[in-house]
Amino acid sequence: MKIWDLPSSEEEAVIFFQNKGLLPKNVKCQNNHDMKLSYSDGVRFRCDLKSCRFKKSIRIGTWFENSRLSFLTILRFIYCWSEELTSINFCSKQLNMNHNTVVDWNNYLREVCVERLAAKEQKKIGGPGKVVEINESLYTKRKNNAGRILPQQWIFGGLCRETDECFIVKIPNRSLPVLLEAITAHIEEGTTIYSDSWKGYSTSKLEEAGLNHLKVNHKFNFVDPETKVNTQRIERLWGSAKWRNKKQRGTHRQHLDSYIAEFIWRRKSQDPFDQILNDISVFWENFNGTEN
Repeated sequence: MKIWDLPSSEEEAVIFFQNKGLLPKNVKCQNNHDMKLSYSDGVRFRCDLKSCRFKKSIRIGTWFENSRLSFLTILRFIYCWSEELTSINFCSKQLNMNHNTVVDWNNYLREVCVERLAAKEQKKIGGPGKVVEINESLYTKRKNNAGRILPQQWIFGGLCRETDECFIVKIPNRSLPVLLEAITAHIEEGTTIYSDSWKGYSTSKLEEAGLNHLKVNHKFNFVDPETKVNTQRIERLWGSAKWRNKKQRGTHRQHLDSYIAEFIWRRKSQDPFDQILNDISVFWENFNGTEN
């Protein structure tokens, strides 16, 4: 969908969400009468029978229940989010949303990404005949805006050359036990691993775990002149992840998991707008199923 195809009125936005299964179309009142949708006092279902006159907000029992934004603004925000256009400045100018509301809605959608990825079976990547590049990276800055030194946060990831599948996880440090645990948890036996020459990547330990291991020494070459081993694709993956981080002016440390989930979710989504709407529906159905 293009931006000019989006609904242009509150009523059209409600119909759009109804057709996506995110808002109810038919509701009965407490006396089991059919109710009609009214826009005169917010968006509410009303029972027109004089003996009843029951009213109910269309938001109750939906993913939108605790929001006060108009449905048109919510729809436009979701579309902008799918296009990675939800900076605070942009949303303030284009959607008339304040700072806290923009932060909250970005968090809401990242929460959906987290739940969607968690609901899927997390398969190991690679396998016999496949190459997985691995690398670790320091994701956050050493100092915050006040000049205070912050603890380092490392992330570790792998990218399969043949399938383009990837994983990214937080790690407490780059020690051999930590890296080996992450590798065996996310990479299939029989995989050929390409890495740099960091001492935490022990060839003997990796071979004991059923993996082939080749290294490139970045002190001398980006591509090994003899084996042609390199980790350029996983390093480009870090570049993409960090570019998003800088674009969003940093990542709150407590939300790092959700930022990583969003990054992976986007790599898996061919149509982010349609996908996030579908995932919101699935997320809310699962939430209600858990709560009830």
